[in-house]
Amino acid sequence: MFEPTSENFWRGIVLYGRNQSTYKMGLADRLLYYANKNTSKIPLYEFGDNWLDSYTERIKDGKPQGSRSVRNGKEIGITSTERQIKLYQQDKVSRESAIKTIIDESLNNMVLQKFHTLFRRSIPEPFFHISEDKTNLILHNNLLDLAIDKRINDLNKEVLGRWDLLEYGFDRPDNDESLIIDHNGIIKNHGRDSIVSLKKKRKNLTPLVPILNGYQHGKCFYCNNELFEIHVDHLIPHKALQHDEIWNLVLAHEQCNLDKTDYRPPKRFVKKLIDRNESVLKSDLPLREELKKVLGTTPQQRYQKVWASYSLVKDYPIWGGGEEFNPANDQFFRELLNSLNESFWDRKLDKQNINK
Repeated sequence: MFEPTSENFWRGIVLYGRNQSTYKMGLADRLLYYANKNTSKIPLYEFGDNWLDSYTERIKDGKPQGSRSVRNGKEIGITSTERQIKLYQQDKVSRESAIKTIIDESLNNMVLQKFHTLFRRSIPEPFFHISEDKTNLILHNNLLDLAIDKRINDLNKEVLGRWDLLEYGFDRPDNDESLIIDHNGIIKNHGRDSIVSLKKKRKNLTPLVPILNGYQHGKCFYCNNELFEIHVDHLIPHKALQHDEIWNLVLAHEQCNLDKTDYRPPKRFVKKLIDRNESVLKSDLPLREELKKVLGTTPQQRYQKVWASYSLVKDYPIWGGGEEFNPANDQFFRELLNSLNESFWDRKLDKQNINK
């Protein structure tokens, strides 16, 4: 029986939590910041002060932090945090006043209450609580333990990637254009930088790593081992499809990717890809809408589109020599990856020691 871990619940909140604003990502980002410092008790005023600085940096390029609209020439939907930052920058309120309002409206009465809700239920082991006197934020051991793990950077990148996606969705709620990546690997739309899908010419896919990583739970798509030296791979070879649409992209170890190259993957991986895409569809904008746009609005349409694409490589040689090949069950392959993983972390540690 599957027993969800703290990491599973964390990723669930980040990937599948409902978002009317970016507050959950802002909170997750700051929680990881303090957890990484092994700080378990944070005065709420200090947290609000840090929150103000974090959001000030985030919105300096005009990125929206909530769903907006214009009614009678007036912008509707600006978040309380954005409003207080603007008032403070215009010298209409003091910094202390802005922080207190943010604590009351954005934190206490908003995201601190809703953060632990997943699929309309509260997770069994929260990551924090507010002290009885309402003056301190107390981080729990399950959150501090996540920071001890070397994958803390992956979790942080996933939060920031999700934050980018929400901003993108809030900035283009009615836009039906595909998300495009430029030659530098930066996604743009109407002059705005963002993150998600790609077309035609093969390009740098690195910016997609933090987006896809959460949906794979930090594991290689092929061998199911912990990811390191990550490559973004086209499950159905790029040579056949000639596009970089996100529905066909997966994360893999360098070794797995190089071993697979342009071989046709066994069908089990196509089924796994379909399941992964359906999992992504449970999240909020804009990935969900992107997949619906390119694959179809119903599970049957998406199923047929993926298998039709796979049929284009029916004459390609199959990876591993047959349908039964599964690197997750190949002991030699797993031992090879384990040795590569150890050498990877040894090199990382050696580099850190040199830089000290």
